[in-house]
Amino acid sequence: MAICSVCNREMTKAVSCTQTHILFNDEQRVARIRYGDEDPAWDSDVPCHDCGVVQGGYHHPGCDVEQCPRCGGQLISCHCGEEVS
Repeated sequence: MAICSVCNREMTKAVSCTQTHILFNDEQRVARIRYGDEDPAWDSDVPCHDCGVVQGGYHHPGCDVEQCPRCGGQLISCHCGEEVS
């Protein structure tokens, strides 16, 4: 059982996280990219292999699939200095 630290729901059962934006360290608030809207897109006909969200949902923080809305890279490994909020 893995509980999301933001929405407090079981990640493999929640269709989406409730967090819609990322607050970066420079105070810029940016909309998160929904599962299936990534570029290039993942196979969103099935739930996310890492956090379990379905197409159109927001990944749970720490998901290795989520794309950074700033640089387009993998959010958990980019250097944009995100601070999730």
